[in-house]
Amino acid sequence: MLEYLKTLENHKDAYAVKMLDGPNVDSWTYSDYLHDMKRCAYQLEAKFGPIEGRHICILANTDYRYMVLLGAIIFSRAVAVPLNNLETVENLLFAVNQVESDILILSEYAEKSTFKDLLLVSEETLFDGMAVSPLEKELFDFKDEEANKLALILFTSGTTSLSKGVELSVFSLFGNKRKFLPLVYMNGTEDALNSIGYTNFPMYHLGGILAWLSWTQNGCTICMSKDPKHMLSDLENITIDYAVVTPAILKMWVNCIKRGQKKRIGNPKHVVSGGALIEPTLSKFFMDNNITVAQCYGMTELGNLVTVNYDMENHIDSIGKAMDGVDINFVDGELCIKSWSNMIGYYNNPEETKDCLKDGVISTGDLGYIDEAGYVYLTGRKKNLIILSGGENVSPEEIESKVYENPLVKECKVFEKKDRIAIEVYANNQDEQSIREYISDLNQTQPAYKKIYFVEFRDTEFDKTASGKIKR
Repeated sequence: MLEYLKTLENHKDAYAVKMLDGPNVDSWTYSDYLHDMKRCAYQLEAKFGPIEGRHICILANTDYRYMVLLGAIIFSRAVAVPLNNLETVENLLFAVNQVESDILILSEYAEKSTFKDLLLVSEETLFDGMAVSPLEKELFDFKDEEANKLALILFTSGTTSLSKGVELSVFSLFGNKRKFLPLVYMNGTEDALNSIGYTNFPMYHLGGILAWLSWTQNGCTICMSKDPKHMLSDLENITIDYAVVTPAILKMWVNCIKRGQKKRIGNPKHVVSGGALIEPTLSKFFMDNNITVAQCYGMTELGNLVTVNYDMENHIDSIGKAMDGVDINFVDGELCIKSWSNMIGYYNNPEETKDCLKDGVISTGDLGYIDEAGYVYLTGRKKNLIILSGGENVSPEEIESKVYENPLVKECKVFEKKDRIAIEVYANNQDEQSIREYISDLNQTQPAYKKIYFVEFRDTEFDKTASGKIKR
Protein backbone atom coordinates (compact mmCIF):
# COMPACT_ATOMS: atom_id res chain seq x y z
CA MET A 1 0.00 0.00 0.00
CA LEU A 2 1.36 3.41 -0.95
CA GLU A 3 2.22 5.63 2.05
CA TYR A 4 0.60 8.70 0.55
CA LEU A 5 0.91 11.02 3.54
CA LYS A 6 4.56 10.10 3.96
CA THR A 7 5.06 10.94 0.29
CA LEU A 8 3.63 14.41 0.90
CA GLU A 9 6.06 14.89 3.79
CA ASN A 10 8.97 13.89 1.55
CA HIS A 11 7.99 16.61 -0.94
CA LYS A 12 7.34 19.21 1.77
CA ASP A 13 9.30 22.11 0.23
CA ALA A 14 8.04 21.64 -3.35
CA TYR A 15 5.00 23.47 -4.63
CA ALA A 16 1.92 21.26 -4.68
CA VAL A 17 -0.69 23.59 -6.18
CA LYS A 18 -0.83 26.88 -8.04
CA MET A 19 -4.22 28.52 -8.60
CA LEU A 20 -4.06 30.81 -11.61
CA ASP A 21 -6.05 34.04 -11.85
CA GLY A 22 -4.60 36.08 -14.71
CA PRO A 23 -1.28 37.55 -13.51
CA ASN A 24 -2.08 36.55 -9.92
CA VAL A 25 -0.98 33.14 -8.64
CA ASP A 26 -1.74 31.60 -5.24
CA SER A 27 0.70 28.83 -4.31
CA TRP A 28 0.88 26.13 -1.63
CA THR A 29 3.75 23.78 -0.82
CA TYR A 30 3.30 20.11 0.01
CA SER A 31 3.90 21.02 3.65
CA ASP A 32 1.05 23.55 3.43
CA TYR A 33 -1.17 20.95 1.83
CA LEU A 34 -0.57 18.29 4.47
CA HIS A 35 -1.14 20.69 7.37
CA ASP A 36 -4.27 22.16 5.75
CA MET A 37 -5.59 18.64 5.29
CA LYS A 38 -5.13 17.94 9.00
CA ARG A 39 -6.65 21.28 10.05
CA CYS A 40 -9.63 20.67 7.76
CA ALA A 41 -10.16 17.21 9.25
CA TYR A 42 -10.18 18.79 12.72
CA GLN A 43 -12.76 21.40 11.64
CA LEU A 44 -15.01 18.71 10.12
CA GLU A 45 -15.08 16.71 13.32
CA ALA A 46 -15.53 19.85 15.42
CA LYS A 47 -18.62 20.58 13.32
CA PHE A 48 -20.11 17.08 12.87
CA GLY A 49 -18.47 14.84 15.44
CA PRO A 50 -16.61 11.66 14.37
CA ILE A 51 -16.91 11.26 10.59
CA GLU A 52 -15.35 7.83 10.10
CA GLY A 53 -17.54 5.75 7.79
CA ARG A 54 -19.90 8.62 6.93
CA HIS A 55 -20.59 9.59 3.32
CA ILE A 56 -19.71 13.24 2.77
CA CYS A 57 -20.78 14.96 -0.46
CA ILE A 58 -18.84 17.88 -1.93
CA LEU A 59 -20.58 20.42 -4.16
CA ALA A 60 -17.97 23.04 -4.97
CA ASN A 61 -15.66 24.47 -7.60
CA THR A 62 -12.47 22.57 -8.37
CA ASP A 63 -9.58 24.29 -6.64
CA TYR A 64 -6.96 23.86 -3.92
CA ARG A 65 -9.60 23.72 -1.20
CA TYR A 66 -11.29 20.81 -2.97
CA MET A 67 -8.02 18.86 -2.81
CA VAL A 68 -7.75 19.64 0.90
CA LEU A 69 -11.31 18.39 1.46
CA LEU A 70 -10.68 15.14 -0.41
CA GLY A 71 -7.60 14.35 1.65
CA ALA A 72 -9.20 15.36 4.97
CA ILE A 73 -12.30 13.23 4.35
CA ILE A 74 -10.62 10.12 2.97
CA PHE A 75 -7.80 9.98 5.55
CA SER A 76 -10.36 10.48 8.33
CA ARG A 77 -11.71 7.14 7.06
CA ALA A 78 -14.91 8.74 5.77
CA VAL A 79 -16.18 8.35 2.18
CA ALA A 80 -15.83 11.32 -0.18
CA VAL A 81 -18.59 11.85 -2.75
CA PRO A 82 -17.77 14.59 -5.30
CA LEU A 83 -20.85 16.00 -7.03
CA ASN A 84 -21.11 17.62 -10.45
CA ASN A 85 -21.81 21.30 -9.78
CA LEU A 86 -23.19 21.66 -13.32
CA GLU A 87 -25.94 19.12 -12.72
CA THR A 88 -29.61 19.86 -12.23
CA VAL A 89 -31.02 20.12 -8.71
CA GLU A 90 -33.14 17.05 -9.42
CA ASN A 91 -30.10 14.91 -10.25
CA LEU A 92 -28.07 16.28 -7.34
CA LEU A 93 -30.81 15.36 -4.87
CA PHE A 94 -31.01 11.91 -6.44
CA ALA A 95 -27.25 11.46 -6.05
CA VAL A 96 -27.22 12.57 -2.41
CA ASN A 97 -30.07 10.23 -1.54
CA GLN A 98 -28.64 7.32 -3.49
CA VAL A 99 -25.34 7.32 -1.57
CA GLU A 100 -27.14 7.80 1.78
CA SER A 101 -25.21 10.93 2.65
CA ASP A 102 -26.13 13.13 5.59
CA ILE A 103 -23.34 15.72 5.23
CA LEU A 104 -22.86 18.15 2.34
CA ILE A 105 -19.99 20.59 1.94
CA LEU A 106 -20.93 23.27 -0.56
CA SER A 107 -19.57 26.46 -2.02
CA GLU A 108 -21.00 29.87 -1.23
CA TYR A 109 -22.72 29.86 -4.64
CA ALA A 110 -24.84 26.75 -4.02
CA GLU A 111 -28.47 27.15 -3.04
CA LYS A 112 -28.59 25.89 0.54
CA SER A 113 -32.38 25.70 0.78
CA THR A 114 -32.35 22.91 -1.81
CA PHE A 115 -30.56 20.62 0.64
CA LYS A 116 -32.43 21.53 3.83
CA ASP A 117 -32.64 17.89 5.00
CA LEU A 118 -28.84 17.52 5.17
CA LEU A 119 -26.18 18.65 7.60
CA LEU A 120 -24.61 21.53 5.70
CA VAL A 121 -21.38 23.45 5.99
CA SER A 122 -19.88 25.87 3.51
CA GLU A 123 -16.28 25.71 2.36
CA GLU A 124 -15.90 29.25 3.65
CA THR A 125 -16.92 28.27 7.19
CA LEU A 126 -14.44 25.39 7.28
CA PHE A 127 -11.53 27.36 5.89
CA ASP A 128 -12.29 30.43 7.99
CA GLY A 129 -12.09 28.12 11.00
CA MET A 130 -8.75 26.78 9.79
CA ALA A 131 -7.42 30.33 9.44
CA VAL A 132 -8.03 31.18 13.11
CA SER A 133 -7.26 27.78 14.67
CA PRO A 134 -3.96 25.89 14.40
CA LEU A 135 -5.53 22.70 15.76
CA GLU A 136 -5.01 19.60 13.65
CA LYS A 137 -6.39 16.06 13.56
CA GLU A 138 -3.71 13.40 13.37
CA LEU A 139 -4.03 11.48 10.12
CA PHE A 140 -2.46 8.14 9.24
CA ASP A 141 -1.68 6.29 6.04
CA PHE A 142 -3.82 3.27 5.26
CA LYS A 143 -2.74 -0.20 6.31
CA ASP A 144 -2.92 -3.27 4.09
CA GLU A 145 -5.89 -4.64 6.02
CA GLU A 146 -7.88 -1.52 5.04
CA ALA A 147 -7.42 -2.14 1.31
CA ASN A 148 -11.03 -3.11 0.62
CA LYS A 149 -12.62 -0.23 2.52
CA LEU A 150 -14.80 2.15 0.55
CA ALA A 151 -13.02 5.50 0.12
CA LEU A 152 -14.63 7.37 -2.78
CA ILE A 153 -17.90 7.35 -4.73
CA LEU A 154 -17.86 8.96 -8.18
CA PHE A 155 -20.97 9.31 -10.30
CA THR A 156 -20.95 8.29 -13.91
CA SER A 157 -23.62 8.60 -16.57
CA GLY A 158 -24.92 5.34 -17.94
CA THR A 159 -27.29 4.26 -20.65
CA THR A 160 -30.28 4.70 -18.38
CA SER A 161 -31.68 7.98 -17.12
CA LEU A 162 -30.27 7.47 -13.62
CA SER A 163 -26.64 8.07 -12.64
CA LYS A 164 -24.70 5.34 -10.89
CA GLY A 165 -22.35 5.78 -7.95
CA VAL A 166 -19.04 4.00 -8.62
CA GLU A 167 -17.44 2.63 -5.45
CA LEU A 168 -13.65 2.96 -5.36
CA SER A 169 -11.77 1.28 -2.55
CA VAL A 170 -8.70 2.39 -0.62
CA PHE A 171 -6.69 0.00 -2.78
CA SER A 172 -8.14 1.54 -5.96
CA LEU A 173 -6.72 4.89 -4.85
CA PHE A 174 -3.54 3.97 -3.00
CA GLY A 175 -2.77 0.34 -3.84
CA ASN A 176 0.14 1.23 -6.08
CA LYS A 177 2.20 4.28 -6.87
CA ARG A 178 0.82 5.76 -10.04
CA LYS A 179 3.21 6.23 -12.92
CA PHE A 180 3.71 9.71 -14.17
CA LEU A 181 5.21 10.11 -17.63
CA PRO A 182 7.67 7.93 -19.56
CA LEU A 183 11.35 8.80 -19.62
CA VAL A 184 11.17 10.50 -23.00
CA TYR A 185 8.73 13.04 -21.52
CA MET A 186 10.88 13.79 -18.49
CA ASN A 187 14.18 14.52 -20.24
CA GLY A 188 15.58 11.10 -19.39
CA THR A 189 14.71 11.08 -15.71
CA GLU A 190 11.87 9.57 -13.70
CA ASP A 191 12.09 12.41 -11.19
CA ALA A 192 8.97 14.52 -11.72
CA LEU A 193 9.57 16.63 -8.60
CA ASN A 194 8.85 20.31 -9.27
CA SER A 195 7.65 19.66 -12.81
CA ILE A 196 4.62 21.81 -13.66
CA GLY A 197 1.37 20.44 -15.07
CA TYR A 198 -1.97 21.99 -15.97
CA THR A 199 -5.38 20.33 -15.99
CA ASN A 200 -8.94 21.45 -16.59
CA PHE A 201 -10.58 18.27 -15.31
CA PRO A 202 -12.97 18.86 -12.39
CA MET A 203 -12.70 16.81 -9.22
CA TYR A 204 -16.07 15.15 -9.77
CA HIS A 205 -14.56 13.57 -12.91
CA LEU A 206 -12.12 10.65 -12.80
CA GLY A 207 -9.65 12.81 -14.74
CA GLY A 208 -9.48 15.31 -11.88
CA ILE A 209 -9.08 12.57 -9.28
CA LEU A 210 -6.25 10.95 -11.24
CA ALA A 211 -4.42 14.26 -11.69
CA TRP A 212 -4.68 14.83 -7.93
CA LEU A 213 -3.45 11.34 -7.05
CA SER A 214 -0.71 10.79 -9.63
CA TRP A 215 0.76 14.28 -9.60
CA THR A 216 0.88 14.65 -5.82
CA GLN A 217 2.39 11.18 -5.46
CA ASN A 218 5.24 12.27 -7.72
CA GLY A 219 5.82 15.73 -6.28
CA CYS A 220 4.54 17.64 -9.31
CA THR A 221 3.01 21.09 -9.19
CA ILE A 222 -0.68 21.08 -10.16
CA CYS A 223 -1.85 24.24 -11.92
CA MET A 224 -5.55 25.00 -12.26
CA SER A 225 -7.52 28.06 -13.27
CA LYS A 226 -9.57 29.82 -10.63
CA ASP A 227 -12.10 30.44 -13.40
CA PRO A 228 -11.71 27.94 -16.30
CA LYS A 229 -13.25 30.46 -18.69
CA HIS A 230 -10.06 32.53 -18.27
CA MET A 231 -7.70 29.64 -19.05
CA LEU A 232 -5.80 31.42 -21.82
CA SER A 233 -5.17 34.61 -19.85
CA ASP A 234 -4.04 32.42 -16.96
CA LEU A 235 -1.63 30.26 -18.95
CA GLU A 236 0.06 33.17 -20.75
CA ASN A 237 1.51 34.18 -17.39
CA ILE A 238 3.13 30.84 -16.61
CA THR A 239 5.22 28.18 -18.35
CA ILE A 240 4.08 24.59 -17.94
CA ASP A 241 5.82 21.32 -18.76
CA TYR A 242 2.72 19.33 -19.68
CA ALA A 243 -1.06 19.43 -19.68
CA VAL A 244 -3.78 16.83 -19.23
CA VAL A 245 -6.91 18.23 -20.84
CA THR A 246 -9.91 17.27 -22.94
CA PRO A 247 -9.92 17.22 -26.76
CA ALA A 248 -12.24 20.24 -26.67
CA ILE A 249 -9.48 22.25 -24.99
CA LEU A 250 -6.90 20.95 -27.45
CA LYS A 251 -9.06 22.25 -30.31
CA MET A 252 -9.04 25.71 -28.72
CA TRP A 253 -5.27 25.52 -28.27
CA VAL A 254 -4.78 24.65 -31.92
CA ASN A 255 -6.41 27.97 -32.84
CA CYS A 256 -4.03 29.80 -30.49
CA ILE A 257 -0.99 28.18 -32.08
CA LYS A 258 -2.28 28.99 -35.57
CA ARG A 259 -2.50 32.64 -34.51
CA GLY A 260 1.07 32.57 -33.24
CA GLN A 261 -0.08 32.68 -29.61
CA LYS A 262 1.62 29.57 -28.21
CA LYS A 263 2.45 31.56 -25.09
CA ARG A 264 -1.30 31.73 -24.32
CA ILE A 265 -1.37 27.97 -23.73
CA GLY A 266 1.63 28.01 -21.39
CA ASN A 267 4.23 26.75 -23.92
CA PRO A 268 3.75 23.09 -22.97
CA LYS A 269 6.22 20.45 -24.11
CA HIS A 270 3.69 17.64 -23.85
CA VAL A 271 -0.10 17.28 -23.90
CA VAL A 272 -2.13 14.27 -22.81
CA SER A 273 -5.71 13.86 -24.00
CA GLY A 274 -8.29 12.25 -21.76
CA GLY A 275 -12.05 12.05 -21.31
CA ALA A 276 -12.67 11.35 -25.02
CA LEU A 277 -10.66 10.33 -28.06
CA ILE A 278 -8.54 12.96 -29.76
CA GLU A 279 -8.94 13.41 -33.50
CA PRO A 280 -5.84 12.28 -35.45
CA THR A 281 -5.63 15.67 -37.18
CA LEU A 282 -5.28 17.37 -33.78
CA SER A 283 -2.54 14.97 -32.71
CA LYS A 284 -0.63 15.56 -35.93
CA PHE A 285 -0.94 19.34 -35.59
CA PHE A 286 0.62 19.34 -32.12
CA MET A 287 3.41 17.01 -33.18
CA ASP A 288 4.12 19.20 -36.21
CA ASN A 289 4.51 22.08 -33.74
CA ASN A 290 7.02 20.22 -31.53
CA ILE A 291 4.52 19.30 -28.80
CA THR A 292 4.40 15.60 -28.04
CA VAL A 293 0.95 14.05 -27.63
CA ALA A 294 -0.36 11.06 -25.70
CA GLN A 295 -3.84 9.49 -25.79
CA CYS A 296 -5.05 7.77 -22.65
CA TYR A 297 -8.09 5.61 -21.93
CA GLY A 298 -9.92 4.98 -18.70
CA MET A 299 -13.38 5.11 -17.22
CA THR A 300 -14.79 5.76 -13.79
CA GLU A 301 -15.47 2.06 -13.18
CA LEU A 302 -11.81 1.26 -13.88
CA GLY A 303 -10.56 3.77 -11.31
CA ASN A 304 -7.51 4.58 -13.40
CA LEU A 305 -6.03 4.96 -16.83
CA VAL A 306 -5.63 1.47 -18.27
CA THR A 307 -4.04 2.22 -21.63
CA VAL A 308 -1.79 5.05 -22.80
CA ASN A 309 -0.44 5.71 -26.26
CA TYR A 310 2.93 7.46 -26.12
CA ASP A 311 3.78 6.61 -29.73
CA MET A 312 1.18 8.64 -31.60
CA GLU A 313 3.49 9.09 -34.59
CA ASN A 314 3.25 5.39 -35.44
CA HIS A 315 -0.15 4.51 -33.92
CA ILE A 316 -2.13 7.71 -34.22
CA ASP A 317 -5.57 6.02 -34.08
CA SER A 318 -4.83 3.85 -31.05
CA ILE A 319 -5.63 4.36 -27.37
CA GLY A 320 -2.31 2.66 -26.62
CA LYS A 321 -1.00 -0.38 -24.81
CA ALA A 322 -2.14 -1.80 -21.49
CA MET A 323 -0.46 -0.28 -18.45
CA ASP A 324 1.24 -2.41 -15.81
CA GLY A 325 -1.22 -4.46 -13.77
CA VAL A 326 -3.89 -4.34 -16.49
CA ASP A 327 -5.19 -7.37 -18.40
CA ILE A 328 -7.07 -6.66 -21.63
CA ASN A 329 -9.33 -9.05 -23.52
CA PHE A 330 -12.02 -8.71 -26.16
CA VAL A 331 -15.18 -10.75 -25.71
CA ASP A 332 -17.46 -10.72 -28.75
CA GLY A 333 -15.67 -7.56 -29.80
CA GLU A 334 -16.18 -5.79 -26.45
CA LEU A 335 -13.22 -4.43 -24.51
CA CYS A 336 -13.02 -6.18 -21.11
CA ILE A 337 -10.50 -5.17 -18.48
CA LYS A 338 -9.13 -6.56 -15.23
CA SER A 339 -7.08 -4.05 -13.26
CA TRP A 340 -5.84 -3.54 -9.71
CA SER A 341 -7.86 -0.30 -9.57
CA ASN A 342 -11.25 -1.68 -10.69
CA MET A 343 -14.32 -0.55 -8.77
CA ILE A 344 -15.97 -2.49 -5.96
CA GLY A 345 -19.29 -2.04 -7.75
CA TYR A 346 -22.13 0.45 -8.12
CA TYR A 347 -23.35 1.67 -4.76
CA ASN A 348 -26.64 0.01 -3.76
CA ASN A 349 -27.10 -1.24 -7.31
CA PRO A 350 -26.32 -4.98 -7.47
CA GLU A 351 -28.13 -5.53 -10.77
CA GLU A 352 -26.09 -2.95 -12.66
CA THR A 353 -22.93 -4.20 -10.93
CA LYS A 354 -23.64 -7.75 -12.09
CA ASP A 355 -24.05 -6.57 -15.68
CA CYS A 356 -20.73 -4.69 -15.67
CA LEU A 357 -18.42 -6.53 -13.26
CA LYS A 358 -17.89 -10.29 -13.29
CA ASP A 359 -15.00 -12.11 -11.57
CA GLY A 360 -13.07 -8.87 -11.28
CA VAL A 361 -13.41 -8.09 -15.00
CA ILE A 362 -15.21 -4.95 -16.21
CA SER A 363 -17.10 -4.93 -19.50
CA THR A 364 -16.52 -1.42 -20.82
CA GLY A 365 -19.21 -1.28 -23.50
CA ASP A 366 -16.56 -0.18 -26.02
CA LEU A 367 -15.99 -2.21 -29.16
CA GLY A 368 -12.60 -2.64 -30.78
CA TYR A 369 -9.58 -4.85 -31.27
CA ILE A 370 -5.92 -5.28 -30.33
CA ASP A 371 -3.13 -5.58 -32.91
CA GLU A 372 -0.09 -7.85 -32.88
CA ALA A 373 2.03 -5.16 -31.23
CA GLY A 374 -0.44 -4.85 -28.32
CA TYR A 375 -1.99 -1.55 -29.36
CA VAL A 376 -5.72 -1.23 -28.68
CA TYR A 377 -8.13 0.39 -31.13
CA LEU A 378 -11.76 1.38 -30.51
CA THR A 379 -14.41 1.12 -33.21
CA GLY A 380 -17.64 2.12 -31.44
CA ARG A 381 -19.94 1.81 -28.43
CA LYS A 382 -21.87 -1.29 -27.50
CA LYS A 383 -24.51 0.80 -25.81
CA ASN A 384 -25.81 4.30 -26.32
CA LEU A 385 -23.74 6.56 -24.07
CA ILE A 386 -22.71 9.75 -25.84
CA ILE A 387 -19.18 10.98 -25.05
CA LEU A 388 -18.54 14.57 -26.08
CA SER A 389 -15.09 15.97 -26.84
CA GLY A 390 -15.06 17.80 -23.51
CA GLY A 391 -15.15 14.41 -21.78
CA GLU A 392 -18.77 14.77 -20.67
CA ASN A 393 -20.88 11.62 -20.65
CA VAL A 394 -24.49 12.12 -21.69
CA SER A 395 -27.24 9.54 -21.36
CA PRO A 396 -29.65 9.85 -24.31
CA GLU A 397 -32.44 8.28 -22.27
CA GLU A 398 -32.16 10.94 -19.57
CA ILE A 399 -32.78 13.73 -22.07
CA GLU A 400 -35.44 11.77 -23.94
CA SER A 401 -37.40 11.20 -20.75
CA LYS A 402 -37.61 14.97 -20.20
CA VAL A 403 -38.72 15.60 -23.78
CA TYR A 404 -41.37 12.90 -23.46
CA GLU A 405 -42.94 14.93 -20.64
CA ASN A 406 -44.43 17.03 -23.43
CA PRO A 407 -47.54 15.11 -24.55
CA LEU A 408 -47.19 16.46 -28.10
CA VAL A 409 -44.06 14.33 -28.60
CA LYS A 410 -44.96 10.91 -29.96
CA GLU A 411 -41.43 9.52 -30.31
CA CYS A 412 -37.92 10.93 -30.06
CA LYS A 413 -34.30 9.87 -30.27
CA VAL A 414 -31.27 11.75 -28.92
CA PHE A 415 -27.91 11.52 -30.70
CA GLU A 416 -24.63 13.38 -31.15
CA LYS A 417 -24.15 15.87 -33.99
CA LYS A 418 -21.13 18.11 -34.46
CA ASP A 419 -20.06 17.38 -30.87
CA ARG A 420 -23.42 18.61 -29.56
CA ILE A 421 -26.64 16.98 -28.43
CA ALA A 422 -29.27 16.63 -31.13
CA ILE A 423 -32.77 15.16 -31.14
CA GLU A 424 -35.07 13.79 -33.80
CA VAL A 425 -38.79 14.01 -33.01
CA TYR A 426 -41.84 12.30 -34.47
CA ALA A 427 -44.93 14.49 -33.98
CA ASN A 428 -47.77 16.14 -35.85
CA ASN A 429 -46.65 18.91 -38.22
CA GLN A 430 -48.82 21.53 -36.50
CA ASP A 431 -47.08 20.83 -33.16
CA GLU A 432 -43.50 21.44 -34.30
CA GLN A 433 -43.27 25.07 -33.15
CA SER A 434 -44.73 24.26 -29.73
CA ILE A 435 -42.22 21.44 -29.30
CA ARG A 436 -39.32 23.71 -30.30
CA GLU A 437 -40.44 26.22 -27.66
CA TYR A 438 -40.71 23.45 -25.08
CA ILE A 439 -37.17 22.27 -25.84
CA SER A 440 -35.91 25.85 -25.66
CA ASP A 441 -37.43 26.18 -22.19
CA LEU A 442 -36.02 22.79 -21.19
CA ASN A 443 -32.53 23.90 -22.23
CA GLN A 444 -32.69 26.72 -19.69
CA THR A 445 -32.74 24.11 -16.90
CA GLN A 446 -29.87 21.99 -18.24
CA PRO A 447 -26.08 22.27 -17.96
CA ALA A 448 -24.45 23.36 -21.22
CA TYR A 449 -23.32 19.91 -22.26
CA LYS A 450 -26.88 18.54 -21.95
CA LYS A 451 -28.58 21.30 -23.92
CA ILE A 452 -30.24 20.24 -27.17
CA TYR A 453 -28.60 22.22 -29.97
CA PHE A 454 -30.25 20.59 -32.98
CA VAL A 455 -33.96 19.69 -33.34
CA GLU A 456 -35.10 17.67 -36.34
CA PHE A 457 -38.57 16.37 -37.17
CA ARG A 458 -39.75 13.34 -39.08
CA ASP A 459 -43.07 12.34 -40.60
CA THR A 460 -42.99 8.64 -39.76
CA GLU A 461 -42.38 6.45 -36.74
CA PHE A 462 -38.86 5.29 -35.96
CA ASP A 463 -37.71 1.82 -36.92
CA LYS A 464 -37.98 -0.45 -33.92
CA THR A 465 -36.52 -3.69 -32.61
CA ALA A 466 -38.57 -6.82 -32.13
CA SER A 467 -39.22 -5.76 -28.55
CA GLY A 468 -40.58 -2.38 -29.66
CA LYS A 469 -37.54 -0.27 -28.77
CA ILE A 470 -36.39 2.47 -31.12
CA LYS A 471 -33.29 1.41 -33.03
CA ARG A 472 -30.19 3.49 -32.34
